[in-house]
Amino acid sequence: MIPVFRTVILAAAMLVCGVARAQVITQNLSALGGQPDDPAMDALQADTLQRYAAQGWNFGPLSVHGYASQGVGYTNNADRLYGGHPSVALQTNAELGARLLETTGRTDAILSVDSLHYPSRSIQDRTNWAAGLQGYRDFGMNRLSYSYNHQKLTQMPTDLGAAALDRPVPYRLDSFDLNLLVPTRGKISIVPDVRLNSFNFDNMSATDQSLRQAYRNRVVVSEGAALRYALADDSALLALVQGTEIRYTNDQLHLPSRDSNGFAALAGYEYSGSGLWRVRMVGGYQYRRYASALYKPIDTFYAEVDGRWVPTRLTQVTFSLSRGIADSATESVVGFVYTTASVRVRHVYARNIVLEAGVSVQQGGGPSTPEIFRGTPLYMERRSQSNVAFDLSGGWSIDRHFVLGIQNQFLNANAVGSTRYNIDTATLTLHYYL
Repeated sequence: MIPVFRTVILAAAMLVCGVARAQVITQNLSALGGQPDDPAMDALQADTLQRYAAQGWNFGPLSVHGYASQGVGYTNNADRLYGGHPSVALQTNAELGARLLETTGRTDAILSVDSLHYPSRSIQDRTNWAAGLQGYRDFGMNRLSYSYNHQKLTQMPTDLGAAALDRPVPYRLDSFDLNLLVPTRGKISIVPDVRLNSFNFDNMSATDQSLRQAYRNRVVVSEGAALRYALADDSALLALVQGTEIRYTNDQLHLPSRDSNGFAALAGYEYSGSGLWRVRMVGGYQYRRYASALYKPIDTFYAEVDGRWVPTRLTQVTFSLSRGIADSATESVVGFVYTTASVRVRHVYARNIVLEAGVSVQQGGGPSTPEIFRGTPLYMERRSQSNVAFDLSGGWSIDRHFVLGIQNQFLNANAVGSTRYNIDTATLTLHYYL
């Protein structure tokens, strides 16, 4: 496997129950154009990674990588709900990817699947998969970046804005992103960007209204333009304006339209050097107005931060912050304002032993649900959620192909309308890499 992906996948594949998330599709850092390629997690640790990195298959400019893993664990709450049931957890993951390097660009293709099985709570079993294609092409000084992903996913009660249902909610997400970096003769570069996301939810019951989720199907289109002003080769000032249109495609509940239009105006800074720090940040104003006057407009301060700090040759700290308006496909009807923050520390204890620790905080809250929706799946008595997650993990590279991982994750959360509760999960996983 390509070294940069190995430790990232090691951490992700050991998760039996992922941390809470929101269906946030308003992320703007990607619209600013790609940062310079980063072939290793950190140049100072390249030798440590290379000694135990799987090689994959290489055919000239084409490289193929992949992995498979089997994990066995135990969780005290397989339902991720207040009063949920405990169970043994069996997690199976697999991924196959390819990269084609050319003189004028790069193309990455990936296919992945993960399956989670609870022997004592089969109603919570779920299998997700994803297929994607992304890359870039250089046309002189211009760079065209693109990505397309099709994902079959499931939403759980601890996801921000999700319904507190007793089973996973399956849905499909198709996402397409296209942006063009156009340098001018001076220090300014222009980055026009367009993104499309299509959400399609399954109806899990023909009679139970709360399990009929297709009313949440919608298409989200975002378009905008960014400006980059180069202060130096590795730093720049950023500015971005963006419009977002959300259109619902299945009005099976015959309720007032939840379609909306919005915009964001942001400014920020980027430092992409190869030293101890690397950071990209934007902040500004975000606004959303709904087609029906029943729903009040939402506006908020918007912010995104993504960075890395390498204090020693063996330690790396990554951090992120995000705040904004989540899209309208939540049971709060008009969406909500979310804030998320995370810090993760990775330490090379020995050449073949890597330790990691992370903490993340999420909070979401929305305006009052109109009384007209009382008695429908859209009405929500309580309109706020908050989640705090901690995890500790370790990976032992037995050789270039096998890694033994162990992880413990603790989550303190509340689903919509519930009191707080804890989820504790421990996992032992064996990974195989090509």
